[in-house]
Amino acid sequence: MDTAQQLIFREPRVEDALAISRLIKRCPPLDVNSTYATMLLCRDFHDTCVVVEQDSEVLAFLSAYRPPQRENTIFIWQAAVDSRLRSQGVASRMLDDLLSRESLADVNHLETTITPSNQSSQKLFRSLAKRLNTECRSVEGFPAALFGEVEEHEAEDLYQVGPFTLKPVHGEKPVIS
Repeated sequence: MDTAQQLIFREPRVEDALAISRLIKRCPPLDVNSTYATMLLCRDFHDTCVVVEQDSEVLAFLSAYRPPQRENTIFIWQAAVDSRLRSQGVASRMLDDLLSRESLADVNHLETTITPSNQSSQKLFRSLAKRLNTECRSVEGFPAALFGEVEEHEAEDLYQVGPFTLKPVHGEKPVIS
């Protein structure tokens, strides 16, 4: 059986924060945040984040939030997938899991930032736009200079996916068509 088919997709719990932090450290070039920041994501933004586990081991994590004053938008902060699960569609399945949540049925735009060298993430969000039958635009996000001279960091381009409609099926939770 394919390993990716045995995975559990769920909302994170505060108790997952340390395992999530360790996962992100194993997924360069993702920015490593403090475990405390991850605890806050798990506690306060659990409904917009996704944990993927197998045999009680956290193997993937997607963090997201709804920006203030733009409640119809979901911003994807990070998507971390353990090396054992890469190239198996897990990141795409995390996005699908997130967007199928009833609490996000009114979302019609998605944003994320991606460095110019991160071809796999660019492909992921262009593919999502195609599945949502909408556009994926890239505009300037955060220039490299904003990250300071001490930290070597590429620019982060802003990717905008939308507008789209998350379609409910028979009055149940929305699904991606």
